[in-house]
Amino acid sequence: MRVLVIGGTQFVGRHIAEELLEQGHSVAVLNRGLTPDPLPDEVERLRADRTQPEQLQAAIGDRKFDAVVDCIGYHADEIPVVVDLFRGRIQRYVFIGSVSVYEPSERFPIDESFPVASDSGWEYAVAKVHCERALAAAEAEHGFPWVSLRPAYVYGPYNGLANGEFRLFTQVEQGRKVIVPGDGSFIFHQTHARDLATATIAAIERDEAVGNIYNIAGAHAQTANGFVAALGEAMGRELDVVHAPQITRRSEASRFFFYQTRPTQVYAIERARRDLGWEPQFDIVEGLRDAYRWYRETDYAANHEFDFSADDEVLASLPS
Repeated sequence: MRVLVIGGTQFVGRHIAEELLEQGHSVAVLNRGLTPDPLPDEVERLRADRTQPEQLQAAIGDRKFDAVVDCIGYHADEIPVVVDLFRGRIQRYVFIGSVSVYEPSERFPIDESFPVASDSGWEYAVAKVHCERALAAAEAEHGFPWVSLRPAYVYGPYNGLANGEFRLFTQVEQGRKVIVPGDGSFIFHQTHARDLATATIAAIERDEAVGNIYNIAGAHAQTANGFVAALGEAMGRELDVVHAPQITRRSEASRFFFYQTRPTQVYAIERARRDLGWEPQFDIVEGLRDAYRWYRETDYAANHEFDFSADDEVLASLPS
């Protein structure tokens, strides 16, 4: 297959492009060309600001693709542009959505039939909802062959989120305490980036995927306490964990846990297993071990600075 990845050089897009190449497919990436490009020479580079229709049209020209993977679709008004450009020219358009679209629930696991929140106030999540609705309308009107994948918090090598798992790795390596909000019993769910990449390729290859939405997450969720235990195991270190009942997940001292979207969420992945023949390959320990390996190989801590002053303030406020 020949596949275009929109936004293909950073984190999720890079994993998808690499997985496509490893499986023997031809890859082109489209982006603005503003960040370093680590992909091999065999990848075709197309340059355009996807928010500018004229640039997008000029970059694509008369090139032919079997599929398009959109890793950076954040606004509903961008969808008609790609629909007009690619309808009738591709067999599949895979949109990378997010589980953040779901309304908070008291029932678990959350599957794709659960209601979404189109007015939650969270701009990112609301935009993803409206993008999916625009794609559904394009399918109804034009037969546009879309699929949406909704990953949970995505982690792994190349993660550009400053306060993601690499911040935790740095805390541990510096001998700092790992602060967990509350009693650490809240549950969250993650997706290793390479598992999202293999799901993306399955969504391209399986005809039954067209017009459907799929949760993509690890086989298991875990508590915050379970997560930090997995972190220690992955790093081969004994962690100094401190529970701070007085802080919330939105505190500066618990920024990693803020990105887990909600205190307790567990996502069903049975539809992806059934329709896509997909199965996550990384459990949380192996996934964190993979991320930590890349962190060490790239000497990540030497090239990034983290502010731990909020952590120090919380620790100073705790009873001795």
